[in-house]
Amino acid sequence: MELLKLFIAIFVLYALKPVLVYFYDHKKLRQYPNQNVLSGITNLASMRERARKFRTRELYIQHQKHPVIRVAPNMLSFRDVRAIKDIYGFGSPCQKHEMYQLQNGEGHMNILNVIDREDHSRKRRMLSHAFSTKNLEAWEYKIADKVEKLVAQLDRRAMPGTSVGPPDDNVVDLRYWFNLFTVDAIADIALNELLGMLDSGSDTVKVSDSHGEDRAHRFIMEMHEAARVKSKIIGTLDWYHILKEVSRVFSCYRSQWNCGRNVGRIVSCLADKRLHRYGKGEKLDDFLSCLISDKQGNFRGLNRGELEAETSILLDAGSETTAIALTHLLYYLIKNPACFLKLREEVSGAITGDKVAPYSKVKNLPYLKACIEESLRLSPPLPRGLERATPPSGAHIMGEFIPGNVGVSVPAYVAHRDPNLFPEPEAFLPERWLNNENTGKMRDAFIPFSAGGRACVGRNITMIEQQILMATLLHRYDFSLPSPDWTLQNEEAFNLWPVELPVRIWKREVEV
Repeated sequence: MELLKLFIAIFVLYALKPVLVYFYDHKKLRQYPNQNVLSGITNLASMRERARKFRTRELYIQHQKHPVIRVAPNMLSFRDVRAIKDIYGFGSPCQKHEMYQLQNGEGHMNILNVIDREDHSRKRRMLSHAFSTKNLEAWEYKIADKVEKLVAQLDRRAMPGTSVGPPDDNVVDLRYWFNLFTVDAIADIALNELLGMLDSGSDTVKVSDSHGEDRAHRFIMEMHEAARVKSKIIGTLDWYHILKEVSRVFSCYRSQWNCGRNVGRIVSCLADKRLHRYGKGEKLDDFLSCLISDKQGNFRGLNRGELEAETSILLDAGSETTAIALTHLLYYLIKNPACFLKLREEVSGAITGDKVAPYSKVKNLPYLKACIEESLRLSPPLPRGLERATPPSGAHIMGEFIPGNVGVSVPAYVAHRDPNLFPEPEAFLPERWLNNENTGKMRDAFIPFSAGGRACVGRNITMIEQQILMATLLHRYDFSLPSPDWTLQNEEAFNLWPVELPVRIWKREVEV
């Protein structure tokens, strides 16, 4: 009898209640079309959308007919770029959605997923100096070192001249090499850690287990596997912890959850090493030093958990998004040879005689910046709508009142395709960013780094890395895709991962 009562209680809570809430509709959300047949009733509907390889693209197609779509029982997606200011802008009453707590798990909140405004402001103040362009320029030598290591690997795989194509075994997956580059770079910049991934051509990292034995883990692969499994159920909210435990019954999902633990061990090990060096009195100039001490050298007293949380997001977001951006940028340039050659002419005129492009010579190149921004417009590394929640009293979005505690978002992928601001939205047209009378309005709708007070604090570093590396590669090499009609495939978990970028590489005769 007790078991029957428990079953009835669970049924009412998880099955009957959502249906009753849907029809009662006290927040008046039924006026908006559903993303799929169950979106208005249960958060489980999010799993249907996650099953799509590129779910935000599918949402974009739906948004062609509907300006506002109900993507979950208590969440709305907006198409109109005017909603960006109301949802993400400075002064917006909306704050990060509770989903960010699930993304974080049980540990300390980091600067990306912290919900509390005051706590976020505290974290941002700590890191603002480290992420300033002036400070990052002081660490340019770390980026240049990794560019030089990548160039050395590509030189070994490139063919001389351009008249004869290399055999198939000379195809290089630059998506993978870009990921090695960004992990090596951010580990050095954040922790003064030399992982050596570019030297070895592998993402393997060795860490000590609880018994003091070294175990090898594939950092990039395990980060991806952990993100895959979490992203499949993150949108289920109340169901999340139940589904997490149920999924562990299946070996394939259990191994993916274990990948998340392994990534945590790697982060903990690297933080240990860095803090041990600090304890020995080493004066190291890196991101973590900005968390350990302030600009005057005063000890901040942060606990170990918070230091690990910030280390984790630096290694993850600080590598993934830039690798994604680099992959899409090179792909679009190869697919648009006129843009490729125009950009080469610009960068080669600036860096003749340099093996690695100095940032001082490329940071103000207008066409280089336009190409980077156009690639970020077409393929933002985070394409989905970053979830915010209206305050308990509700909020006005584009003049329309939205009740309290409703999730709201504008997908970057959708905003970047507004035909009124971006004519021919599917075309790669860097020129649209140059001498355009609508540039101001375009930038208001350009949100690859989000917007307002919660915009990505690391946007400067990704721009510096892209400018230095892409200028160097275009000056030094020619590239081709497997065939003229080959297209890049993407997989969307939290980020928009390019599956692979197989290219043939020719080394040019250039003065260095």
